[in-house]
Amino acid sequence: MKKFTLLSLAATLALATEPVTIQKITVEADGGKSDAKNVSADEMVKFSRQSDLGEMLSGALPEITHVRNSGVGNDIILRGFRKDNINVTIDDAKVCGACPNRMDPPAMHVSSSQIAAVEVQEGPFDVTQFGSLGGKINVVTKDPEKGLHGEVSATLGSFDYRKLSTTLEGGNDTVQALVGFSRETSGQYKDGEGRTLVEQTELLAKSPAQEYDAAYRDANAYDRNNFWAKVVGKIGDNQKLTLSYFGDRADDILYPRYPMDAQVDDTDMLKATYQLFNLSDYSDELKVEAYHSKVKHVMGTNFRNWDMPMMFTSGGTTYTTTMATPTVAPVEATMQGASIENTLNVNNVKVSVGLDGSIRNWNGTKTMDVASLVTTPGGTMNPPAVTSVLLPDVDTKNIALYAKASKSIEKYDLSGGVRYDDTTIDADQTLMATVKDKEYNNISANLMAKYNYTPMTNVFIGIGQSVRVPDAKELYWPTSAKDTTGATISIPHDNLNETINREIDMGAEHTAGNFHIKGTAFYSDLKDFIYQYKNQTVTTTSGVQTLSPWANIDARIIGFDLQADYLLNTEWRVESGMAYQKGTKKDVAQLDALATLPQTDKDLAEIPPLKGRVALVFDDAINYAMAEWIGARFQTIDSDNGEKEVAGYAILNLKYGHDFKNGFSLMAGINNFFNRTYAVNNSYIGNELITGASLTDPLVLNEPGRNFYTTVSYKF
Repeated sequence: MKKFTLLSLAATLALATEPVTIQKITVEADGGKSDAKNVSADEMVKFSRQSDLGEMLSGALPEITHVRNSGVGNDIILRGFRKDNINVTIDDAKVCGACPNRMDPPAMHVSSSQIAAVEVQEGPFDVTQFGSLGGKINVVTKDPEKGLHGEVSATLGSFDYRKLSTTLEGGNDTVQALVGFSRETSGQYKDGEGRTLVEQTELLAKSPAQEYDAAYRDANAYDRNNFWAKVVGKIGDNQKLTLSYFGDRADDILYPRYPMDAQVDDTDMLKATYQLFNLSDYSDELKVEAYHSKVKHVMGTNFRNWDMPMMFTSGGTTYTTTMATPTVAPVEATMQGASIENTLNVNNVKVSVGLDGSIRNWNGTKTMDVASLVTTPGGTMNPPAVTSVLLPDVDTKNIALYAKASKSIEKYDLSGGVRYDDTTIDADQTLMATVKDKEYNNISANLMAKYNYTPMTNVFIGIGQSVRVPDAKELYWPTSAKDTTGATISIPHDNLNETINREIDMGAEHTAGNFHIKGTAFYSDLKDFIYQYKNQTVTTTSGVQTLSPWANIDARIIGFDLQADYLLNTEWRVESGMAYQKGTKKDVAQLDALATLPQTDKDLAEIPPLKGRVALVFDDAINYAMAEWIGARFQTIDSDNGEKEVAGYAILNLKYGHDFKNGFSLMAGINNFFNRTYAVNNSYIGNELITGASLTDPLVLNEPGRNFYTTVSYKF
């Protein structure tokens, strides 16, 4: 299988315009071996017209599903874990989206043009990062190389998709540098029925104000620019300094699933890494890292019918309200982190000890509720604009100590780790006088073992505990209102406990000639799982509101994934994989006791269905062709909390690439060849952006219909 992996990797790297190596890391202990041997699955190199990381990973690994928000900015579900329940990092540094409803998830903020590899680590087996409850996805960006190199590529695709990308790199033995830029625009894609994003929205719009204004019905889906730079310098014989920066500027992104769209989504990240090697017998490597990231997200109703008359009832009297100007809601999120880690070998045991700290600020205090023209029984009045608070300027501060170790003993590879976290969450009480600060102290730990029965067969097992604390939205998102009598209706949730995941993973791997198979099963026991549920619908002075708070419940997720690959000859191979997970509430009475609406459904929300992938690949180092089938069963849903049924699907994708051996290469593909109308796992509660928005019928966006793309690139 080693021959198969290297051949496919080299050939596809030569062809793909924007290659991305996807490394799946499971519970296997490395026993102090090199990092390359930590990769438990065959390396896969994907090319696609998409720059959206969520879609790329969803197409590559069956245990990952994307949540369709729009043409870009799609979120990730890994093994049924989503949002803050998994860590998404860029070069091991965090960037946190600012939107309370994850219009801008972390995976959105990096361009595929700057990605060298994506590491997917499943389960609670990472102690180096804060909050890796169910897994970790780390994007590794490209390093500059010596000499002078460059690349220019252009992509055209269906639905007016356009992308231009260029990079330039060079250096000598001491210093290497890289700069890059990409610009990408896309019209609204159409589903298999020929409906655009706006037309899909109109099928379910609950009020004229949610519909798009006629002037914007044909607007582009998004417009974004990415730019990045990296400098790597060698200082003396045993020191290395890496400085990097990237920026993302996305404008006018349509989000038809929400009452608002994103007018601005600006991201900046700076990172510095300083490494010292072979300092003494007690330090093989000392690594110091620091980073700063900031996301500015401005939501607004500019593209919607914000000036349409709306009706509401108060005190038995019906009023007509017309918005005087569009609503604009800016929110910011910053992340600052630093760590120091020392690695050494003690009696053939590889040991790493580290100190890690971070501060996450989430500020939604600049949201403006704009003035309205209200027609009353006594005439028309124009009340002044007021400032409301979505998130009360919250700081989440974490400091941690961790240690990990690994060792090989004959046929056994053993490893383990432990982490202690001290976390405080401070909210600005001058903006929300009733909020409470929180403090959490937790321990995460894991043990892993692999038994190499033969050089071609192994079995492995891992047990671990990981923790993640509530985020600012879960603690402080306002779920209160005044009813028609003026009384306050409030459902507090700032008493949430942290979630603890206790998990066991086990599996086996076998290679027989040209055939390779690997399977992993897991059982995740979740104590105080933070869960959003639909509560009472009330009539208030501002209309009908559905309150949707969060609660701690006990739950479990079980599942498995299986990968099998077969090398037919030196040019043809078959790749296949499948994954399944099921989430249940251990005691639904916990939720039923809190909610005013009945809670009887034991199914957890946001759990993707059984999903599989089979691909036939031809690869002769000049030509690369793939026919890929991806399918899934219907989704099990939490019917009590607003999820809608999503039917199963099966699609066919075709890809072809050719290397002209003179620096030029050509790539083309057809996605959803049979033009199926289908949707993935994107029906869930918590879609509200404005407090009180209806959760009764969430909009399920269909995936793109048949679409074509082609890329021409030149490298030197």
